Amino acid sequence: MHRWFFWWEQIIPSVYRVVAVAVGAVMVATVVVLTTTAGWFVAVPLATVGWIVVAVIQDHDERVQLDVNSEFDRLLREQADSVLARAGFTFNGADGPYRARRDRCDTFLYEAGDPAGTGCVDLWIHRDRSGGQMEVSVDGRPLERLVASNGDPQLATRVTRAEGPAGDVAALVAAFELVLADRSQ
Repeated sequence: MHRWFFWWEQIIPSVYRVVAVAVGAVMVATVVVLTTTAGWFVAVPLATVGWIVVAVIQDHDERVQLDVNSEFDRLLREQADSVLARAGFTFNGADGPYRARRDRCDTFLYEAGDPAGTGCVDLWIHRDRSGGQMEVSVDGRPLERLVASNGDPQLATRVTRAEGPAGDVAALVAAFELVLADRSQ
């Protein structure tokens, strides 16, 4: 059910749910008319109502949010918050992945005042529990590039892999200390 709707979402992002229901209803109505004695005037409304119910159930299921990985969250807050605070960042929030989505990322946001005084600087951490990947950005710039430009290619590679909460947090803390040192002065 989710794959059907997500496929249409990739093709027609704005009205995918309507198109998915309409196409699904036409397909089911066609099968019903061809395999039974029911006519189009019975099959189309029943198939449409059935697909609307499926769409409502799918939409509800898609909005169910899972908890963030508690161990990673705890370790991140214990070990990284002080490093990030020295650089002016404060924790803004964390969100877990949505149950029905393929993207299984826990998302963490830290914010700091822009040194130029024009707004704020966001630090995003996206950690995929099952995919073994992390994406971290500071003010829209990938953390791995910032680390690599500071001369540590191994750490730059490490901050893109999710291997385990303790090791991931240790790598992030080392990277933050390396690339945010100038902000803490």
